[in-house]
Amino acid sequence: MFFRKTSTFLILPFVLICSNSFAQTQKVTYNTNTFWSKTEVNQIFDEKKWGLGFDFVYRTKNELGQGSIFTSMLRESYRPWFHYQFSQNARLSISPIGYMNTQDYIGKPADYLRLPYHEFRTTFQFFHHLKQAQGRVMHTWRYRYELRWQEQPALNDYRYFNRFRLRYRIRVGLNSSDFYANKTLYTAISNEIGINFGKNVPYMFNQNRLYIGMGYRFLTAARVELRYVDRVRARGATGFEYDMDKGIMVGIYIDQVSLLGTKDILKVRYFD
Repeated sequence: MFFRKTSTFLILPFVLICSNSFAQTQKVTYNTNTFWSKTEVNQIFDEKKWGLGFDFVYRTKNELGQGSIFTSMLRESYRPWFHYQFSQNARLSISPIGYMNTQDYIGKPADYLRLPYHEFRTTFQFFHHLKQAQGRVMHTWRYRYELRWQEQPALNDYRYFNRFRLRYRIRVGLNSSDFYANKTLYTAISNEIGINFGKNVPYMFNQNRLYIGMGYRFLTAARVELRYVDRVRARGATGFEYDMDKGIMVGIYIDQVSLLGTKDILKVRYFD
């Protein structure tokens, strides 16, 4: 009960801020259909405390709201991670430097003039979870603080700013009450809010992401997920234009490399 009340208290102000900002400034929206993918690998060492991880993201899009979702690249990124596992219910992760390459949305003809850009990002992440219904239901809260150096190719310079992201997710096991049991089939719903801030940020609302999907655990320590993605993202600094991104996402996750394909029970039982 304490966790539910606390999380509601933390999440509600951001929901109200973002909803109010979007409602007051919504003028023009551009629809894009996309394909997202993510591959993530983790390994915890040192008596289940310290660990390493890596993730790779690749996204594609259609253009002007038409055509195949694989028409052109949207984003690719690479991030190493260092983990510290406080308990089975909490983990702190740091990505000292990540690299992102972006070819932004093509929502209107003028967007063909937008130049690709890259970004370097340092990320601090903390998440924890709470189980209910004998473990069948898992609530997860994730907090991210990002330091971002984003290229401005037309100016041959970089823009520094910060972003805070808050995500809540609920996962429900369909054929097992243990999320970490092999061959577990589960469903998941999550929502994440992103807020930019800093002296180079005139408009705070960045984006909101909604995911709805299903996942399956196999080879003991691996999972595959299929999700529907619905994202709204502000473009520019005025808050008068928004990109509406709808698509599908495929995720492949290896929770513990050393246990992949074994029949051992997962010794580290908390992963994103």
